[in-house]
Amino acid sequence: MEKALEISKKLNVECDASFSSGWLHKFKLRRGIAGKIVSGESGDIDCETVDVCIQNQLPDLIKGYEQKDIFNADETGLFYNLLPSKTLDIKSDTCHGGKKS
Repeated sequence: MEKALEISKKLNVECDASFSSGWLHKFKLRRGIAGKIVSGESGDIDCETVDVCIQNQLPDLIKGYEQKDIFNADETGLFYNLLPSKTLDIKSDTCHGGKKS
């Protein structure tokens, strides 16, 4: 809304238009999209799922890499502050986030 007013001023377009986000609100309602807060502890993964992944998928993912080139980026904390606290999601889904370390 503010950007539209800013552009109209730069183009010397005089208008007393007021803008709303009604179209966006209706779009979200039609598509079942809702803003949600990502919760931390509910994002834990069960150990069985991890074990299955390690046994079945991990060997294919790491073949071709030397042991010294494989590391866990989660342990570095590089991505911790980049996680959003809010997201848009389908209303019926639950939001899960990462666990604080």
